[in-house]
Amino acid sequence: MGFWKAIRTALCLLGTGWLLAAGTAPPLRGPAAPLLTPDPGQAPAIALSHRVAQLQAALLERDPHAIHQAQLEVDILRRTYSTLDVTPLVEAMAVWARQEGLQGHPEIGLEALQSIESWKPNLPAVLSARISLTRQQGAAGWFWSVPDLLRLTRIRLDHPESQWLWLVQHLGMLRLMATLLLWGWALTLALRYRNVLRALWEEPLERHGIGPLPAAILGALLLSLPVLLGLDPMVAAVLWVILMAPFLSSVEVKTTVFILLLQLVHPVLGVMEPWSAREPQPSILALQLQPQAQPVSPASLRELPPADRRFLAGWSQLQRMDWKGAEATFQSLVGRIPEQPEVLNNLGVAHFELGDIPQAEKDFEAAAQLGPRMEVLLNQSILDFIHLDTDAGAAKRAAAQTAAPGEYARLIELNDAQKDVRTYPMPLPDTPERVRDLARGMGIKLDSDAINWRNPAFLFGLLLPLFGIAAFLGRVKASVRMAHPTQCIRCGEPFHTTDSPDPAVCAKCHHLFVLRDGLHVENRRRKLDEVAVHQRATRWIHRALIVLLPGCDRIFLGDTQEGLMEFGLLCLALGLVLATGRSVRYPGELLPDPTSTWLAVGMGLSVLLFLRSWLKLIPRRA
Repeated sequence: MGFWKAIRTALCLLGTGWLLAAGTAPPLRGPAAPLLTPDPGQAPAIALSHRVAQLQAALLERDPHAIHQAQLEVDILRRTYSTLDVTPLVEAMAVWARQEGLQGHPEIGLEALQSIESWKPNLPAVLSARISLTRQQGAAGWFWSVPDLLRLTRIRLDHPESQWLWLVQHLGMLRLMATLLLWGWALTLALRYRNVLRALWEEPLERHGIGPLPAAILGALLLSLPVLLGLDPMVAAVLWVILMAPFLSSVEVKTTVFILLLQLVHPVLGVMEPWSAREPQPSILALQLQPQAQPVSPASLRELPPADRRFLAGWSQLQRMDWKGAEATFQSLVGRIPEQPEVLNNLGVAHFELGDIPQAEKDFEAAAQLGPRMEVLLNQSILDFIHLDTDAGAAKRAAAQTAAPGEYARLIELNDAQKDVRTYPMPLPDTPERVRDLARGMGIKLDSDAINWRNPAFLFGLLLPLFGIAAFLGRVKASVRMAHPTQCIRCGEPFHTTDSPDPAVCAKCHHLFVLRDGLHVENRRRKLDEVAVHQRATRWIHRALIVLLPGCDRIFLGDTQEGLMEFGLLCLALGLVLATGRSVRYPGELLPDPTSTWLAVGMGLSVLLFLRSWLKLIPRRA
């Protein structure tokens, strides 16, 4: 039995081996696909993408040694490509840090920003991400984010492509404030002088035999006519204050003129809006310094002069370390383009890398004679240190630092990333002509800085306040020579003359409540009913204004200055919340800026003003 058991075991093993061999047989495949060789110009972008993945993995492991190694890899890469701009890497890490914060890990995001901020400490994407992540730590985070917020604001105001958008965003609160102030002022005055305003059209219609209901419908159509015609509601508000001009006090007249002048903020911001919506212009410097995920198409450069295209080709050769080709390219550009310091410096870099130190020294000297440039002085200092002339090398290095402190610090940091001697090329600078030619080649339309004075929206916003002020003051001046009725403060009826010492009280109310004579019992009862109805409506309107429009309740009662101050603060607070609270992504940025701090300020001020106003509804003990 043992023999047959051994035979069965051997057969099973053979069958299992045959099945495994059959299962691992290579499947039939077609011809192998050819390997794609990346363009040499994409090498920096590919290398940066690998460094990003390596750094993110180290941060997720929370391993300090791995994070330090990943940082060293990036520094070595920056040293390999001496003029490489690592902004894409920093922006990618900022986006990743923001995503980690949204997933509930703000501490990982802050650690990621701390590991990359030395490469681009004041990059808007880094500051924006750090502000958002810091605010996730509670009320204290909002306080600790203020320094970064101030730095981000300074960057926005210093950068020409973002300063207009920042101004429009933060001055938008003035636009909303002016609009709300005009609407609230016109509505409050219309409620205050409601009876005498109705008398403007009801009295003439009554003389022509038209009843109260048709007169009320015609009056409603008159007051809402601008809105029915599709015009801006601000036109209706201007119409209302023009109609009420004869009945206003001197303080109310001055306040109305001030509020109408404030409406000129609309055309001013309308002029600034096209400047704030401009996209970043194409840049020759960006093509040279930033890694390109896709090779630059020759068609994009077709509008550039041949010499500029040849300079860019030489720059690409320097990046690929094709020193011989770069030497030939820049040698052919000597004396052919205005940027001779750049040409001679880059020619010296090629000679230096080829080992021709004397010729490189001549090239750097020729470039220095055309003007002090930071890269040229730094390259000359390197040659001086090679010749062991430390005094001359230190002097030229100090001169290079004085010429361009920011760029000098960046290049010195690159030199410290890997301890070897290397010179630095100079890119082709941007000029308006080059930007225009590059934009034409890329099919980009450049925005004009000229103001379109014939824009209908601009003309409307400019002429409406001016026309409103002229018509309002003209009606005020004409009312001095004309007999206009006044509204009685007790009964609300319009009247022309009175024998009361108080010009705001009609003669009937004066005799009824002061002299107590001259009225029949039936007329007295009817007058008391009119006074009660008017006072009841006045109380309801006053309470509604207390609840809905703090400050307008005091304007309604005649306290113009105090009420306008309170209502103006409310309009400002609402403008802060509705106009500047939203997040904005600036042109050329990957991340939107964090929510404005003015949102919290505006909300707090709004709540405070409403609570202060609602306290007026609580009965007070006399």
